[in-house]
Amino acid sequence: MTLVLSIAALLLGPAIYAAGRRNPIAKRVLNASILLTIAVIIATHIIPEALEHGGKVAIIVILAGLAFPMLLERLFRKATDTAHLVIVALAATGLLVHAIVDGIALLPGSGTGLAYAIVLHRLPVGMAVWWAIRPNFGRPAAMLAFALIILATTAGYFVGDRILEMADERTLAMLQAFVSGSLIHVVTFGIKHDHH
Repeated sequence: MTLVLSIAALLLGPAIYAAGRRNPIAKRVLNASILLTIAVIIATHIIPEALEHGGKVAIIVILAGLAFPMLLERLFRKATDTAHLVIVALAATGLLVHAIVDGIALLPGSGTGLAYAIVLHRLPVGMAVWWAIRPNFGRPAAMLAFALIILATTAGYFVGDRILEMADERTLAMLQAFVSGSLIHVVTFGIKHDHH
């Protein structure tokens, strides 16, 4: 049941975002709340997990993740869109890993409180995914992102125990740390921006 609720909450995000975009004040509040939600998810989930499993090295990896988009943009000054695609690909990878972890957290043995917290946080995740992808890459890309998130969550739910057995926690922590640095870049500067 929690898997179905988490998917429904995820898919409800774009509808709430679209309804709010019609009102200029609601649009500003939504944009701010989405950026805040992303920042809170990074600060309260991704970075602490990376630090817990990766230790102090995770701090260096987070900083590398933060610097990576800027380095790419400097190296490919004339190909900034390509650099942003790499950032988005990294963020998407992190989001899919996070969706798998969400699916694992929805398992009956994980506890009802955690499962419902996952369900509730999927609503702003759905809004954030729609906000970041649809205007920059179009509706088909956004729909593909939702399909991949749903598939990753479902995979985590149904094969989560086996995934946990195969995964090296430190490697996953370093991946999450690097991705969180890139996400901090996205939250700070947006997906399309100019540092000049």
